[in-house]
Amino acid sequence: MCKKIILGICFFSIFIFDNFLENILIIICTIGVYELFLNKDFKNIFISFIIAYFTLNLLIIVFLQEKIEFKEIEYRDKKQDKKAVVLIYDGEDKKYNLKQRSREIYQMNGIFSLFNMSYKLYRYKNMYEDLGASQFKSKTYNIRNILSKKLNKDYIVVNANLYTTPYLEKTLTDLIDNGYKNIILCPIFFTEGKDYDLLKKRINNMGILKYEINIKITDLFWSSEVLAKAYKNKILDSIGNNHKTIGVLLVGLEDKNNLEQDVIFREKVKKYLMDEKSYDMKIKLPLLENHKKDIIRIGDELLEYGMDSLYLVIPTSLFETVYIRTLAEYIFKKLDVPNETKFYYIGPFDEDDVFIDELYKKIKLIEN
Repeated sequence: MCKKIILGICFFSIFIFDNFLENILIIICTIGVYELFLNKDFKNIFISFIIAYFTLNLLIIVFLQEKIEFKEIEYRDKKQDKKAVVLIYDGEDKKYNLKQRSREIYQMNGIFSLFNMSYKLYRYKNMYEDLGASQFKSKTYNIRNILSKKLNKDYIVVNANLYTTPYLEKTLTDLIDNGYKNIILCPIFFTEGKDYDLLKKRINNMGILKYEINIKITDLFWSSEVLAKAYKNKILDSIGNNHKTIGVLLVGLEDKNNLEQDVIFREKVKKYLMDEKSYDMKIKLPLLENHKKDIIRIGDELLEYGMDSLYLVIPTSLFETVYIRTLAEYIFKKLDVPNETKFYYIGPFDEDDVFIDELYKKIKLIEN
């Protein structure tokens, strides 16, 4: 039975590892399955594979997820005159990274990762294979550079992440070690939710306050009238001259976001769109996580009205991750869009000037 459990671990590992290791595991599994058929030994195979699945999840949690290592803060008397602005993202690596993604899954799901770790890693791996690479980090570097130019020389702007390098803890430790006493934390999250709660927990665990550091945290973006109007303008600017009947899916995020704040922002966008009397608009507010039962069904219902154009809009995520992009493409493929109906996808802001201006205002506001 032990051999079958090992075979099961190798089998499930094929779906979460990539490149050379994936090929080696395929060869090992092929040999193992050949021996099973050769010996006609299928006793307890189902139970062995179930045990193997949970064992693999446990091994990933204990040994494979990336550990955040940062040195102890060395309190020094030296003081930097500049203020440090830390842009904090959830974070996503350019290529599929099993260690970083398993850490994210564990921090989001806790003990339930024993049941879904391998499955979620498999989904991440497929998303990266479909899209090739994530542009997340390059976009965050662009934002940092643009914001640095908008702020004067009295500021230093750095990036930090919850789930990929550079990690939040190391970034803050380096700043404090280098004498920065005034630090402004800017969570690049649209609403409160799991990421925001984790951010506060990890900051508290560092015990920064005992080092006489002046830390301020900027507000989140869900209450922004400016961003709501910007989404309205994005949609209106892309409407064709002959398009009069418009369907809009304002898709929200239930898993990562605070649902109440998410809905409030989408209702604002809806209100601004409905104020436009030049078009016959039908607007729905489904949730991304219910894409099969909710978005596709509602989208098809809108298309039954004979829409000139249909918009899929994801306004409550500030960045387009591989997860969001993959699901957006999936929805487009599944919707039965007639040839005469134009389909538009409007994703998150990313490096949009409107978003950067709003971020700049929040930094300036918190200093007053």
